[in-house]
Amino acid sequence: MDIRGSFTEAASLYPDNIVFHYFRDEWKTITYRDFLQTVLVSASYLQNIGLQKGDRAAIISENRHEWCSAYLAIIMAGGVAVPMDAQLGPDEIKNLLSNSGSKIVFHSQKTVTNVIEASRSIEDPFVLMNFDSPEYEELTRTEPLNSFPDITPDDIASIIYTSGTTGTPKGVMLTHNNFCSDAGALIKAKVVSHEDNVLSILPLHHTYAFMCTFLVPVFLGASIIYPASLKGPDLVSAIKDRGVSILIGVPQVLDIIRNGIMNKIKGLPGSLSFMLLKIHSFSGSVHEKLGINIGKIIFRSVHKNFGKRFRFFASGGAKLDPQIMKDLEALGFPVLEGYGLTETSPVLTFNPLSGRKPGSAGKPLPAVELKIIGPSETGEGEIAIKGPMVMKGYYKNPTATADVLKDGWFMTGDIGRIDKEGYLFITGRSKEVIVLSSGKNIYPEDAERIFLTSPLIKEVCILGEENKGITESLHALIVPDFEYAKKNGISNINDAIKWEINKLSGSMPSYMRVKGYSIRTEPLPRTPLGKLRRFMIKDALIQKPVPETGISASEAPMPEDHESRKVIEAIMDFSGEEQTINTGDNLELDLGLDSLSKIELIVSLEKIFSLKLPEDFLSDVQTVADLIAKIKDQSTAGVSAGTSERTGWSNILSRELSEEELSIISFETDKSRMLAAFLAYTGLRCIFRLLFRLEARGIENIPSGRNFIIAPNHTSYLDGFAVILSLPFSFFRNIYLLGLREFFAGFLRSRLARLAHVIPIDSSSYLNKALQVSAFVLKNKRSLSVFPEGGRSFNGEIMEFKKGVGILAVEMEVPVVPVFIEGAFEALPRNARIPRFKKIIIKFGKPLNVKEIDFSKRPEHTDKYQYFASQLREKVEDLKTTEK
Repeated sequence: MDIRGSFTEAASLYPDNIVFHYFRDEWKTITYRDFLQTVLVSASYLQNIGLQKGDRAAIISENRHEWCSAYLAIIMAGGVAVPMDAQLGPDEIKNLLSNSGSKIVFHSQKTVTNVIEASRSIEDPFVLMNFDSPEYEELTRTEPLNSFPDITPDDIASIIYTSGTTGTPKGVMLTHNNFCSDAGALIKAKVVSHEDNVLSILPLHHTYAFMCTFLVPVFLGASIIYPASLKGPDLVSAIKDRGVSILIGVPQVLDIIRNGIMNKIKGLPGSLSFMLLKIHSFSGSVHEKLGINIGKIIFRSVHKNFGKRFRFFASGGAKLDPQIMKDLEALGFPVLEGYGLTETSPVLTFNPLSGRKPGSAGKPLPAVELKIIGPSETGEGEIAIKGPMVMKGYYKNPTATADVLKDGWFMTGDIGRIDKEGYLFITGRSKEVIVLSSGKNIYPEDAERIFLTSPLIKEVCILGEENKGITESLHALIVPDFEYAKKNGISNINDAIKWEINKLSGSMPSYMRVKGYSIRTEPLPRTPLGKLRRFMIKDALIQKPVPETGISASEAPMPEDHESRKVIEAIMDFSGEEQTINTGDNLELDLGLDSLSKIELIVSLEKIFSLKLPEDFLSDVQTVADLIAKIKDQSTAGVSAGTSERTGWSNILSRELSEEELSIISFETDKSRMLAAFLAYTGLRCIFRLLFRLEARGIENIPSGRNFIIAPNHTSYLDGFAVILSLPFSFFRNIYLLGLREFFAGFLRSRLARLAHVIPIDSSSYLNKALQVSAFVLKNKRSLSVFPEGGRSFNGEIMEFKKGVGILAVEMEVPVVPVFIEGAFEALPRNARIPRFKKIIIKFGKPLNVKEIDFSKRPEHTDKYQYFASQLREKVEDLKTTEK
């Protein structure tokens, strides 16, 4: 058996059947007769440009009928297809193209940028073929050849990469016989026929989607439907208008469908909703106990949305929550769940239409031999597979091949058991691969390797975050490099790690990005060979054990020397009475002191020890021991008679500035400089209006006759310019901005800062100074523009507002104007160097006054400053949808 023969046979049997329905401005179709002609012509073209038997050709594109014709053309010409994830970045594409030695790369306009970027650093030449280019039409003008290279069942048809997008690639070699035997077994099960219309929504580079939404339908003469998009309305349109009979998805898709239906039922008037939910439960019981599908009759109105031809859902790629299957079947929708791996072409087992068992992976296909290695008392052990669908091996990787192919058996690395009726139940995954509910396979070492490029991250372990046994997202457990942080003056570890994660995640496919992280101060557990003990790490993260050692901050004895005791007493005031304290505790990660709490602590220590601590005092203080040692070094005046006392922010902000601090602030009055500022302002304003069509809305909301704070969201380097230039010059004269010192170092740039009313500050190391300078500006009846998020957003969404803006607003009693900047992210986002000339709109909201806030409503453990900041963020968020 080979793919070419199976396809041409189906095309000959059903030449007038429609093979593809696709939407481009309108629904269009292609028959098997025309599709076969396209494949023959394309294969001839490939041979004419030099593709020989066994040569590799890659496909990097979203789902479309051209993807399928390209694949079959490669096969027809005797080549080996190398499908790749369309979401891969340039580095990943380069790595896989280099490893596979692909001579031709099919791609689309959506992937062209990454493909071209990858091609620039590959020495061996290859041909790029863009599905959307006019040149691609040359294929249709090629004279079809009369003969093509002979193909044997043992010839390799595809190389599918399951890992190594950033490291050593692991490409699964699947032969014609592998694919055809697996497809043949599914066809013999008579689950699909030539009369079916199969909806294709999963990426074709995934073997599950490739087999079930392409190869099997094409071998049968069935129809494949590509919706206009994956949005709800487009899917509904495709299902109803094109008569979809089978929807093949992953657990995440079925969960969305189930929730959509159930939420509509729950949203009905009380008594009706209650009655339908009871009927739904009854329908499920009848189906489970008697095998009778009454849901299709009872919930007929639900089934109308899926059309008359709809037959069933199929789920694979990851474990399906049994409750999702039960809920859908109670509604009258059969659900088929299966199990397989890329290395097995991929389907091994599935639940038949008659006799489905929720929670099981079904029964083995006829050609599959399945056994449990080393079963426990409960019958659980490693699942081993033998059969014609098992891969030939890993491309250029005999060692990895030998690890999994033993005596003709493929060792899956998955743990399972087989019940008395022959149904397979997957109980765990011993392999390190993380399978998300979306069906994506995540190899943690790939993501870890990217995060370890940050000098601030010493160790990292990527884990799956589970909810009710379903892995929905990724979690990173990180050990920072504290020595690096000390040397570089990074005192706010948590914030720094968060920014590193966001920055590095931007270069990764969306499904590889972590949704949460934890920071650990101790080294991660490893084997003697240095490999992470992932199971131990996961257990520790779930259990969150209490430290074995530690002293109660309220009851335990203090260290013997007087200075150490005073330092710990001061820490207790900020960390809470029940907090445990060790000299090795990290002030931020173990004791919960954020950057602003540290400032209050330092001011308190200055009072206790009669000290004036240097501004960079915190830059290399990480632990309690560090703090004690530095205080002892600085403490030449001894300890004062006073006890530990928390110093309020009003006192901190009222401190007088030094001469050096005053020198960076320029309340300009010189007429010549004001003229220069006006000319520069006017010129820049013209440029922004011309290039970015800068528009201001709501300027009337800015307070007149008094000072205030402007608080915009922050997504781009253009933000500061756009906000200031959207205001009349009369406002600009009295508005000051804080800027990072590194951008305004040197004679010329420092003069430019003065002219632009920028106050250069290092807010990460000298946050107290930044706040004191800001307070000084406000006390002198000037206004201030600050970015409450503390940095530019990575995705354009508004991030959490830090409480610094709340401290200034509450203590200085000045109104804060919420501002939303629209379009700057599209014009110049993070990592972009050249701006795009997108329209930028600045929306000024009504001022938020401290007196308007009811602080009694603030959540527990939220101080008034953070509460003000969160209320301000809501005001900015509201401006997103405001037109005026």
